[in-house]
Amino acid sequence: MYKIIPVKNSTMCDSDSSIINVCEVKVKVLRDELQEVVHNLYNYLVSDEECTIGLLVKKHTNNLTTQGDFSFLNTAKPWQDFLTEEQLKRIDGTLLQCVNKDIADLINTSKDWAIPIVKAIEIKKRIHLFVDRQSAISIGFKVAVKNHKKVLKRMSADTTVVKIDPYCTDSDCLAYLRLKCLRDVVRNLYLIYTYPLVQKLIIVVTWRSGYKYLDLNIASDDVEPVFCGTVLNARTGLKETSITASEYIRLRQEELTLIAQHKYGLRVTSEEKWKEFIAHLGESAVTFELLQIKCSSPVKIHFESAAAGNSKGAAFILYNCARLETILRTFKEKVDEGTYPALPSLENTDLSLLTDEDEWSLIFTYIMGLPSLLTNAVEVREYSEIYNSCCEFRPHMICNFLSNMVKLFSQYYRRVRILTEPRKHLLPVLFARVHMLIILNNTLKLCLSILNIKSVSQMYTTCFFPLIPIILPLL
Repeated sequence: MYKIIPVKNSTMCDSDSSIINVCEVKVKVLRDELQEVVHNLYNYLVSDEECTIGLLVKKHTNNLTTQGDFSFLNTAKPWQDFLTEEQLKRIDGTLLQCVNKDIADLINTSKDWAIPIVKAIEIKKRIHLFVDRQSAISIGFKVAVKNHKKVLKRMSADTTVVKIDPYCTDSDCLAYLRLKCLRDVVRNLYLIYTYPLVQKLIIVVTWRSGYKYLDLNIASDDVEPVFCGTVLNARTGLKETSITASEYIRLRQEELTLIAQHKYGLRVTSEEKWKEFIAHLGESAVTFELLQIKCSSPVKIHFESAAAGNSKGAAFILYNCARLETILRTFKEKVDEGTYPALPSLENTDLSLLTDEDEWSLIFTYIMGLPSLLTNAVEVREYSEIYNSCCEFRPHMICNFLSNMVKLFSQYYRRVRILTEPRKHLLPVLFARVHMLIILNNTLKLCLSILNIKSVSQMYTTCFFPLIPIILPLL
């Protein structure tokens, strides 16, 4: 069998919050300051920072203003596996009573943490915690910059570990296109979190449910399949065979071209750069469409819905990618022409001015939430009778993360004017917001890169930016 270098037990949560305890084969590549808060809470409450099981301690993603950033269950019984014999005598009380601690002591103790707790309230038997935002933002930005560099470096490594099942016929069908898209993402996730901890492992992406590897030169125990669901026609519910992958991509490209011509009166077909951009956008839309459903489940194709009109698709994500690129490029131009002073360093920027609630949500949930996302998006574990596969990859979680992130950013963009007048009293908050958008943009582009989707700047490097005001309505 392939050799696994194990690490301590931990917990993985899929998007439906189901819990599985595993022996992970994963190196701690990225610093996760939010997970560090969870560890600190376990250590404070039950003197166990290694085990973070289930939703006893929960990191929030919505309603942060009223619900706080974290919460923990204040009922003692669910915690009984962590309690001492003496504490178990008080099992019928609250957790805080059981461990002989209180909220004031928690807040005071957290002053020594990198991200302290500044407020705590009880809502429906859970203690809801509010962290020191200024500390979190300062640490979060610095850590994000380092994490992005680490991920890109690991993804640049070369590996032949991930392959497509040679018995899945290479063809121009949509099911095979999904196999190729999944292989590329699995390769990236493997490089980020697993390589080189697993030795002699071959990961094979296949659509064969009863998969058996028949290469006599490789032991079957060294091969792990990743099942890829088929592509169905949403109207008939049957496997889509009436259109090839090339034709489907071309269909999406034509939809975008028609929108540009008929709705906006643009003669895009006469411009080579327009053709190039539309071609890449169509390919990205199809890739995202095939990856946004759990990879082991079939994906349904809706021919009647234009990719450009789907706010959950790649087009809407790239639309907001274009918005971010435009803001940052415009800021740079204004610096070059002397309208704005040069952007100060992160250390010399007053990040405490990022007080808008949407800004905090973007930072806490998405910029600081990236390590947790990538941790949950890949899992390679030692084989056991409980699990019929040792490998699980969840690219659909990255798609969902991106969709929610750009939805929130779009809401923020419509409401907040970022590039304000160059008045002295407005510049500090402008600088803080530009730093936030730089890191947010890099987070977005990193996730797209993991999905093997080009960002807007990669699609149309030379001639795109001057045309962004015209292109944005297409998306």
